Amino acid sequence: MIRVFNLDYTYYTGGGAVPALVNINLTVPAGQTCVLIGPSGCGKTTLLYLLAGLLQPARGEIWIGEERITKPRQRTAIILQDYGLLPWKTVWENAALGLALRKFTARQQQERLQPLLAGLGLAGLEKRYPAQLSGGQKQRVAIARALSLEPDVLLMDEPFSALDALTRESLQQILVEIQNQRRLTTVLVTHNIEEAVFLGQQIIVLTGAPGQVKAVLANPGAGSGDYRFTSKFHHLCSRVRQLLQE
Repeated sequence: MIRVFNLDYTYYTGGGAVPALVNINLTVPAGQTCVLIGPSGCGKTTLLYLLAGLLQPARGEIWIGEERITKPRQRTAIILQDYGLLPWKTVWENAALGLALRKFTARQQQERLQPLLAGLGLAGLEKRYPAQLSGGQKQRVAIARALSLEPDVLLMDEPFSALDALTRESLQQILVEIQNQRRLTTVLVTHNIEEAVFLGQQIIVLTGAPGQVKAVLANPGAGSGDYRFTSKFHHLCSRVRQLLQE
């Protein structure tokens, strides 16, 4: 579903050119969850923005399906670390924002959003504003807004980093259930090793800046209910930690 070939990206500042990513090659099969993990400043978020078509590479190509990515595509959804909610809009209005921008009627918005909000535990909160929500509830609104557009690719930039451990694990499980139901191709950026190993069917470990692919780890147990308690989970966490420390 996602293919990246020989990708470089360079920032230009007052001090000159700063390479951010060098010779990135990766493939994410359709319906798989891929996690990007690496040291701070290694270009994980930059790579996510490149996949979204919000940035253009200095060299190389990105393909999603049969489409070469040179601009944002309609069926790619992105969820940011800060939720991206508008503080002056209600839960319903924030969740419906993408649909409203695409000129969906009020009835069509209702048909799409009502079951989504109910499934994410937000029923009854539709008239609240972001300031009246917990961090986990805000993230659920962001997830509802993304899923309302029925994407086939979901990009997530450290979506659970600001949440406490139990809320984080609850939302990780919701993401697994969404993945199982919708078979989205998902790329998630995280700094959290346990999160990477629980969610990532493929774990891509990046080097320090400029980011390069250090290792690609297959993780077939990802997302299974008792995976966190298995020796395979802990062994893979140790392996990822070792790669990050080398």
